[in-house]
This record gives sequence, structure tokens and C-alpha cells, in this order.
Amino acid sequence: MPHPFLRSMGAVANSGLGLLGMRLVREAHWEPKLPPEAISFQGDGMLLRGRNLGFLHDARFRSAYDKGMNSGHHIGRQPGTSDDIHIDFRVYVECWAAEHALHHEGDFVFCGVNTGINPLAICEYIDFAKTDRRMFLFDTYDGIPESQMSDREKPRGLNDNSHMYSECYELARSNFAAYPNAHLVRGLIPETLEHVEIERVAYLSIDMNIAYPERRAIEHFWPKMPSGGLVMLDDYGFTNFEAQHETMNEFASSVG
Repeated sequence: MPHPFLRSMGAVANSGLGLLGMRLVREAHWEPKLPPEAISFQGDGMLLRGRNLGFLHDARFRSAYDKGMNSGHHIGRQPGTSDDIHIDFRVYVECWAAEHALHHEGDFVFCGVNTGINPLAICEYIDFAKTDRRMFLFDTYDGIPESQMSDREKPRGLNDNSHMYSECYELARSNFAAYPNAHLVRGLIPETLEHVEIERVAYLSIDMNIAYPERRAIEHFWPKMPSGGLVMLDDYGFTNFEAQHETMNEFASSVG
């Protein structure tokens, strides 16, 4: 029987996988001993074989995925390059969840945005500009705040800042210019949460790479979510993100 917290919020995605109920092991140096034709999907730390994944080739999804991938980020690639980092499966799960969230009352909230890979894909996929919803995009737009890193998170966080994140507010603002109902909110969480009036949240994405602001975000928005609302926890299932895993489990227990 799933935990009441998971049942009540509808679904949690472990790096875009939990919604489909798959148990996958992320092994960075594992090389599959399979012929290429047997592999259905390989990327984002996962390998699938013998699966019908036609949804990943759907024209609407491919257009949405390209929108996010071309946002100007340099996660997993050098600045200025346009290599695909192969997170198709994860992004599709988020697009599916966002479309489902349209059946519930509330706005869309992203805590952790950077250049907007996932929210841009969602905006394209569900034609967000034509909906009656608002999207709030909370971020520092300049990497992970060192002041909020715990001692055990600091080595990874500082490394991520050096290789994956940089000042990107103007780039993100340009990326979302086509969506007048999408609003960028710059600053630290939890401070910025009090500056925006949001009554109901149908879709909540939390992806800030460290535990403290993620815990404060879920505590703030959880009471605003309807039954069946969607929460996406991007880092919950990854190794090296144990602090987030632990604090979300603690929160789940507290709301039982």
C-alpha cells in the first residue's frame, strides 16, 4: 500500500521515472552487453529494452523537447554547444504530468528553473499561453546558493555551479517572453515565496539541487494543492542527493 502522502498528491517522479512505477538503477560506469537493436532507450542514467516507446517520437513531444533543449543551458555540455543530453524520458513524464494537472484547480509552480528546459517543454506541449493558468518560475538564475548548502552538499553544489550554472536571468526572460502568463521570480527560497500571491497549485516542480530550499518549498505549497495535484521531485531518486531524499521522506511522514 503506498504511503498516504504519495497517494494524496497523485504522483511523485523520481527523476522522471516514478510515475511509471519502474525500478531502475543508475550506474554511471555500467556498460550494457546488448546489441544496439535490443535497446529501446538509453540515457539519463537508465536503459530500457524491449519497450514500445512511441510516445518519445510523437511530433508534438519532439517539438516541446527541442524547445527546452534549445534554451541555452550548459548542463552536461559546454556553453555555446547544442548537444542533446538525452533526458527525453524525464521530460516526457513531466509533460504528461502537466497535461494531467490541467484537470485540477490551480497554477503551475517551478522551484528551480535555470534556463527553463522542463518548463519550456511543458509550455510548448500544453500550449500554456492559451490556458487560464499562471506559471511561477522561482530561481536565483545564477546557480545554487552556497549560503544554503549543507556541509555534505557543498562539494557537489560548488562543482555543479562551476560546470553547469551561470547567470541566466535575461536568457530565461527571453525564453519565456512568448508566454505572458509565465512569471519569473528571482531570489532565494523561502524569502521570495512570500512576495507572490498564489492560492492554489495544480502542478509543483521542485528541482533546486539542495535540501533546505526544497523542504521550505514543499512545506509552503503543499497546503495549497488540491487532491490529485502533481508534485515532481527531480532529484529525489538520484545518488549523491541523499539530503533531499531524507528531508522529503521526513516531510511525507509529517503530513501522513
